[in-house]
Amino acid sequence: MSFTMKILRAGLMAGVAVFVSVSGAAAGASSPADANARLQSLESEISSLQAEVQDLKRSQSQQYADLRQQSQGAGDVRLSLNGGKPVLKTADGAFSFEPRLMVQYDTAYYAQGEMPAGIDFSSGSNFRRARFGADGTLFTDWAYEFIYDFGGSGVEGTSITSAYIQYNGLAPFHFRIGAYAPPESFEDTTSPTDFLFLERAQPTDVARSIAGGDGRDAATVFAYGDNYFAALSYTGSVVGTGAQFDEQQALVGRAAYRLVNTGDANLALGADASYVFRLPDIAPGPNSPNGISLSERPELNVDDNSIRLVSTGTLLADKVWHWGAEAAGNWRSLYGQGGYYNIHVNRTGGLGDASFAGWYAQASWVLTGEARTWNPARGAFSAPKPADPFTLGHAGTGAWEIAARYSVLDLNDNAGIALLPTPAGGVRGGEQKIWTAGISWYPNTAIRFMLDYQHTDVNRLDPLGASLDARLDAVSLRTQVAF
Repeated sequence: MSFTMKILRAGLMAGVAVFVSVSGAAAGASSPADANARLQSLESEISSLQAEVQDLKRSQSQQYADLRQQSQGAGDVRLSLNGGKPVLKTADGAFSFEPRLMVQYDTAYYAQGEMPAGIDFSSGSNFRRARFGADGTLFTDWAYEFIYDFGGSGVEGTSITSAYIQYNGLAPFHFRIGAYAPPESFEDTTSPTDFLFLERAQPTDVARSIAGGDGRDAATVFAYGDNYFAALSYTGSVVGTGAQFDEQQALVGRAAYRLVNTGDANLALGADASYVFRLPDIAPGPNSPNGISLSERPELNVDDNSIRLVSTGTLLADKVWHWGAEAAGNWRSLYGQGGYYNIHVNRTGGLGDASFAGWYAQASWVLTGEARTWNPARGAFSAPKPADPFTLGHAGTGAWEIAARYSVLDLNDNAGIALLPTPAGGVRGGEQKIWTAGISWYPNTAIRFMLDYQHTDVNRLDPLGASLDARLDAVSLRTQVAF
């Protein structure tokens, strides 16, 4: 029965009651007691009808509100700020758009000691990273990201850092395809905004360059929870790589587990590996050789000449693999992390296989008491968030962190001894040892300043056994804005 019919019925009953009362009084046919009884009965029915009318009003009002929410939910777009980052999202959460920004401006002074002839590091400044893009969700279960990097130094050019789509509808499993950095280690999956120092430790940087790294063509399946992270990727070449004659093909795997998870302490162990089963051809043609070159900068990328003091040169090979083991954790504001890596090259051309290794250990202490926190989605630790931010309206202390690191990268294999030529099949890539100390100030979650000092010591022989040793000291400053 409609709302209008209810009203008409209530009015009719009221009219009947008045008519009966008047007619009974005029005719004198009924006693006062009978008239009162009839009136009470009619009043009871009227009260019941009025209650039904109120229930109907409430029901229709709720239905109207539900219909309005359904009609507007998908179309309404809300703007919010998440840690200073603007976020556009529909009311139902099915679609979102989050702009991304990472600008790292580095300045460095190189003090050269012993150095091979013709090597001269260039002091100066550059934009190490100047990344712009966006990420978000599509139709609830899909995610996307596109990041382009306008920074770099020397021979490095602007390129795509990340461009992928991802399906999240089968959590905890996720599926990603595109160009990005496939998950490989604690250092690899840590965001560049959260590094302890300006650059990753040299052994991890070499390991990730084999089959991973930014802008790598890849397809990945990964899963994570509060205490675990696991990923397996199929990878190709890096976006923007020069002409290749058949693209590299490889597998990259990673697993991490947080053994300790208390309010004050965390401890996680990790393992990673990559296997290149198809190296790119060096030249066109069906019988082209395949090869790989391993080299590394002295954990600082300001020099415009992109100088590498240690390098294997091109090794003719058909397969390459590496494995690594790491540990990372914190106790309150103290943090520590370290790892070991081994790289094996299956050489061709009648040469024996070659193996290389490296390791690192680093630690930090947040002087203001904040802690580095575990990020389950990355399976790594993130930078501390200032408890007392520094803003225009409030001169807070921000967060202050001091850190130290020692790393070793050995690219020698059967290198022989000084003054003698390289033994048959030997590789004189050199051994690079680096001490680094640094201090960081986080005024707030979007801005960071980093001051590092590092000492690099290289021991290396040329093919004839002469010294290519090098000594280098550097002071560097990074100004970072990111959200």
